[in-house]
Amino acid sequence: MFLRVGIEDVKVSLKDTGTILMYSGLCFFVPIIMSILFDKNPQTLLAYAGSALMLLMLGYGMRTLIIVKKETEIKHAMLSIVLIWLIFCFFASLPFVFIMKVGLLDAFFETMSTLTTTGLSVMTPILDSMPASLIFWRTFLGWVGGIGIVLMAFIGLMATYSKTSKLLLAEGRGTQLKENLRGSAKKIAYIYIILTIVGIILLLLAGQSPWEATNYSMSAISTNGMDISAAGLASVSNGWAPVGLHNYWVDLALIVIMILGAMSFALHYAWMRKKDFRIVARDPEFRALIFLGAIGATIVGIKLGAMEGLFHSFSALTCGGFSFIPPLAVSGWADFVKIILIPLMIIGGAAGSTAGGIKLSRFIIFVKSLYWKIKSSVLPEKAYFRKKYNGENVTEKQVKDISLFILLWFVFLLIGTIVLVGYGNDLGNSFFEVSSAQSNAGITTGITHETMPVGVEVMLIINMFVGRLEIIPLLASIGILLSIKDRKRKKR
Repeated sequence: MFLRVGIEDVKVSLKDTGTILMYSGLCFFVPIIMSILFDKNPQTLLAYAGSALMLLMLGYGMRTLIIVKKETEIKHAMLSIVLIWLIFCFFASLPFVFIMKVGLLDAFFETMSTLTTTGLSVMTPILDSMPASLIFWRTFLGWVGGIGIVLMAFIGLMATYSKTSKLLLAEGRGTQLKENLRGSAKKIAYIYIILTIVGIILLLLAGQSPWEATNYSMSAISTNGMDISAAGLASVSNGWAPVGLHNYWVDLALIVIMILGAMSFALHYAWMRKKDFRIVARDPEFRALIFLGAIGATIVGIKLGAMEGLFHSFSALTCGGFSFIPPLAVSGWADFVKIILIPLMIIGGAAGSTAGGIKLSRFIIFVKSLYWKIKSSVLPEKAYFRKKYNGENVTEKQVKDISLFILLWFVFLLIGTIVLVGYGNDLGNSFFEVSSAQSNAGITTGITHETMPVGVEVMLIINMFVGRLEIIPLLASIGILLSIKDRKRKKR
């Protein structure tokens, strides 16, 4: 019925969780440094240091006090990933509680949204009163979430190949760029930093200040979409745009950066190594990304205008989540516009990228499987034809796994929509908001706000978490816990 596990299996997961948490606690040094440089406030410094110390102590205790005899298996990794995200998210949210005096649930929502690179926010009204270090902490958490907490923690600190590869695989980051895992991790980090720097340069050229360019580049490349002020993109430096007009150069730069973030790291690596753009042009996910984005921009542009259609179509498809119009305006969009943007958010970016959604590769194979099904039904019974994607054979099991994944994805989407409608929200806006949360896109219709009901807030947290971990680790973890409970009951 469930995975066959016992207490020893849970101990393996907890020990691995402690190791990752201990090294992940080092992330707090970033806001500590920012606080020293910009805030010059002992209280904010103490908030970061205290949160970091508690996390480091917990991680160190779990790592040293728990004794295990088993090696890490995929079932252990599944539970570890869920625990790592939840525990790290809790401690990362504490500075918001200590510094801004917000409720723990709001802080947890904000941190979960940032770490999952969703970008929905309940703190927009108080952004302008936040210290610079806390603004950057939000940005940095999204940037870390884009590359993966596990991967960041293991750069230069790799354990055994089997253990680390299982953890990375469980988090959906099993694609390797080099033959050894340590080399892959370093190369991914190198590519990520280079792309972030490219984004900063583009935004500086577009007219943003260094502070804006750094924050927005980190948010765009991680497809996080968090703003740094209450007014959002409407308040960024005027740059080359005439006085009083919106700076569309910034929008164009963000579109480019979001596309780079929605491309797979493997494709970036191949392109950088061979310096041949034809590698990118031949990639099926990249071509689908550009094609779907262009189609969406054309259709949406009919209703919203060319630039608004282009920006929001690629913001939806890449799951970048930026918007330069207020949530109330998004809520007032025609259903026609929402019907186009919702599928774009659900499809998302490339596998092995920072984007969310079900991923382009799954979508392409699913569409191909429908064609294969139709083709097989009209051919003679014993007729054979090859089923391929990107030069590789596709098995029936792979098609079934993808179909099951998409089915489960929509089940959670439906549950979230029902909950939001149950709290009195419009059906169309509810489906849009849940799709945005679970796709880790972050475009909001205004349902997400600082006074939304607790049930809506909790449901959106679940949708964001499910979307980021891609369902399977979460379901496997539930199965592990239920299995332990079931075995205990049988022993009695």
